[in-house]
Amino acid sequence: MSDYNRTTRECSVSQLHPELRQAIRSYFQEHQLGSLDTETLMCCETISEKKIFGRLTSLLKGPEEATIHTGMILTSQWLIWVKKGDQSGTVLNAANLKEIQVRTYASIFAPDTGLEISGFIGNSKSHVRGYVGMGTELAAQKFYEEVQKAIDIINPPPPPKKLPKWLGG
Repeated sequence: MSDYNRTTRECSVSQLHPELRQAIRSYFQEHQLGSLDTETLMCCETISEKKIFGRLTSLLKGPEEATIHTGMILTSQWLIWVKKGDQSGTVLNAANLKEIQVRTYASIFAPDTGLEISGFIGNSKSHVRGYVGMGTELAAQKFYEEVQKAIDIINPPPPPKKLPKWLGG
């Protein structure tokens, strides 16, 4: 069972939680990515709220975030996501769409969903895998589809292989 109840909504950048919005604006300015409002193709926010468990479970798991806000934006070149937790503070990750692959994540062991990102994330020197927890709402599915479309535009999938002529190709 997932430890969080997640709710994802599509929104404008100006509607993001203030700390998320500020972190993304700062990143855009530092990396000279242009105007945040005009470059953003899609923006979503997920609120993950900790499920209440019994005392024993809480003691075994240790302290965890009660609420996590996650903001995600997609541009024609970048996927940027920022998380803000009660204890962990604000952490931003970014990936160039040329250098990543995405897939939807759904655990067979726990009812949790999200976006799994693999490739060069942030300043990594090798392939890494990241996970952005999202709800099951249509906004989450739409965000995944838009990210996949943007990646396909930058890195078109190879054309299907043709069968040799002797096989009827």
